[in-house]
Amino acid sequence: MGQTIDSVVLTEVGRYQHPYVLFPDSFSAPTMSSRIDRLDRPFVYMACRDSGLFTLDISTPSLPVVVNRKYPAFFGGLKVMNLEQVDALLYLALGDIGNGVESPALAIMDVSDPATPILLHQYTHTAFTHGSAIVKVKGDFAYLGCMEEGILVLDVSDPSNITFLSSFLPPEPTWPDVANYPSNARGMDFDGDVLYLAFDAGALRAIDISDPANLQQIGRYFNPQHPAFTNPAYNNVLVIGERLYATIDYCGFEVIDISDPAEMVQVDWLNPWNCFGLSWFGSDGHMNEMVSTLGDSLLFVSAGDSEVLVYDITAPDAPTLIGGHILPNDSASTWGVDVHDGTVVGSYINNHGLPFQPYDSKYGGVVIFDWEVTFGTAVEALRTSNMRPRILGNPSSGLVHIQLPPTGEKSIHINVVDIQGRFVRDARIVAEGTVQQLFKLDLTGQADGTYFITVSTPYDRTTLQAVLAGN
Repeated sequence: MGQTIDSVVLTEVGRYQHPYVLFPDSFSAPTMSSRIDRLDRPFVYMACRDSGLFTLDISTPSLPVVVNRKYPAFFGGLKVMNLEQVDALLYLALGDIGNGVESPALAIMDVSDPATPILLHQYTHTAFTHGSAIVKVKGDFAYLGCMEEGILVLDVSDPSNITFLSSFLPPEPTWPDVANYPSNARGMDFDGDVLYLAFDAGALRAIDISDPANLQQIGRYFNPQHPAFTNPAYNNVLVIGERLYATIDYCGFEVIDISDPAEMVQVDWLNPWNCFGLSWFGSDGHMNEMVSTLGDSLLFVSAGDSEVLVYDITAPDAPTLIGGHILPNDSASTWGVDVHDGTVVGSYINNHGLPFQPYDSKYGGVVIFDWEVTFGTAVEALRTSNMRPRILGNPSSGLVHIQLPPTGEKSIHINVVDIQGRFVRDARIVAEGTVQQLFKLDLTGQADGTYFITVSTPYDRTTLQAVLAGN
């Protein structure tokens, strides 16, 4: 027995909303990403795309105040897409990722006085035209994710004189040849001299950056269970020890063993929204940014229409959903999330009135939360990776045998949908203490094919795939 995290409670303490404009109806500026000041001052920096860079004073969280704003015109007409803070320097990824005409650029701001950021230098790479989705800094170098044009490496050893060092497009950019759109450099994280790149349709790449002037790909990975006819969308990555967490749009997130970057292996896949090819539109969730806290025991994830999810990762191979701000279908969706000390900021994107969107969000801005952890005592065996639900024997002729984990005295809920997302059946199982149990799910009479079985316990939510054949 030992102390465990029982739950995380988020309490809204304030919000800032960009003003609405008349056309399109209810449209306001999006906030793509935010950073809570890392020098423990009560400020938030916001990358607001069309509206530029905002600095928000949150001394009184219930009444946040914009104290500085830099319009795209300040950056040569380039939109502000992403940002990172290192000490008193703020690094901005510039250039719209959606219009195919804006060059990627990096701007470095001095935020010694957070209310009056000072531009030290801006470098614009005019040879590229697809903007930049992310910036990450390691030592003297900044790495820009430049969408289908790959990675741009810039020397930032002198923040007042950014210089070009190299660029890199991963080999075989269309691999694994699933999607019908180009691969895009979207998210990055480091593990020593290895940069892990979320390459969107190009899945996950491991890149040797020991020589920043000559990057080399040393590994690649794609979910071996990825559903057919479903576009992969590797959006972001976070490295903690020998595990990498990768968000995949409406397909949840994976836990990947990166002890050998050349042979990355899936450890777990959490697929809470039953992703398949037809479920992109209207999915209750789209995961993007992640940040860990509490000694890497908690993972906060931006989740689109489900807004902010919080996972317990004290058992790194078995993330457990234990809290969040989860309000699907409320016309508010996040693109980013940040956590620092006791504050959480969700970055909300307003896409109302735009065509071909996965959700309809009418709120653009940020929401500020306090968060609190409730600790308790529980049987550690209940949360180990070998105690996760699994199907015994697959395909099945109709009677699906599911091995369920122990859940103490708590119940388990099972929900079944077919490959088109149509409800098939559900069941609630009476728990049997601290032992595993076998549940026989009767799907006889159902058509042959793939079915998604979601097993919800008090500790986790897992989606399994069952195949019926010869039913």
